[in-house]
Amino acid sequence: MPIYEYQCSKCSEHFEKILGLFSREGKVTCPKCGDPNPQRIVSSFSCGGSKGEESGLSSSCGPKPSRFS
Repeated sequence: MPIYEYQCSKCSEHFEKILGLFSREGKVTCPKCGDPNPQRIVSSFSCGGSKGEESGLSSSCGPKPSRFS
């Protein structure tokens, strides 16, 4: 499920909302002040992680390291 990040224009609260993959965004309100129109902000994301790197597994987001270099 995607996690969307929001910033409230009234109180500057930063919060996240988990939405179903096929659901519409629906009504999102600020949990601090109740503003019905928070702005959705662009989120960064991560590919892979240290667990895969430690085990020798590669991430699907970057180039595969060569075993012969």
